[in-house]
Amino acid sequence: MSKDATDNSPQGPLVVAASPEEVLRTMDPHLLTASERRRGAVLRHPADRHSHAAAHLLVRYCAAALTGRPVGTLALVQRCADCGSTDHGKPSLTGLPDLHVSLAHTRGAVVAGVDGYPVGVDVEDSRVHEIDPAVMTYTLTAAEVGRVQSARDPSTAFLRLWVRKECLVKIGVVTLDGLSRIEIDPGTERDVGAGRTVGRFGSLHVADWFDEALQVVIAAAGSEPPIVGSFPVGPASAAGPGETPLPT
Repeated sequence: MSKDATDNSPQGPLVVAASPEEVLRTMDPHLLTASERRRGAVLRHPADRHSHAAAHLLVRYCAAALTGRPVGTLALVQRCADCGSTDHGKPSLTGLPDLHVSLAHTRGAVVAGVDGYPVGVDVEDSRVHEIDPAVMTYTLTAAEVGRVQSARDPSTAFLRLWVRKECLVKIGVVTLDGLSRIEIDPGTERDVGAGRTVGRFGSLHVADWFDEALQVVIAAAGSEPPIVGSFPVGPASAAGPGETPLPT
């Protein structure tokens, strides 16, 4: 799975989802920078703090798996392109300007994506049952609202659209105030197996799927459909057949 970050051949982003407990049990929280720990500490609920830390660790794991670099050498930073603040903004890895990263978290699940091309990932808890009509109007086109309302499971239908659009925001091709004006053409959607659906938005491939174990809806946008990896249940010595060992 290792790949030089300067390799420009499009292969699709590596995307991995896991529970915060898995990540925190396997990876060293001391890898987090002081800035990351400070941002996580302001979150009031312990589950949110755990998910924040786990997402920031998981993106390091993905980068190490993709590049072959030791995970302990990777420092994640964020910088806002508008105000220059390092307390928020697009994440990147110090010393790897050609490697693109994205991360997201919700209570009980984290996801990270890494690629040599721009990538965006998002995750949402699928156990949300009520949809605020105002949120639908703000985020969906009229055609999408119709599809959600006529769906067998409107909540899941809405979340699938929401996580896709969040990926496009994170990758930088749309803004939050423009969500109701863009959509992924349903005519481009295709089932690529393993419960994943991929559609197109311009030159980007946008995939979404339901993770039954984590009970979340996940999406990823990139130059190619994502390569979905799995997180190991323990350190390299404990990895079982077919599992990816933790980079050292």
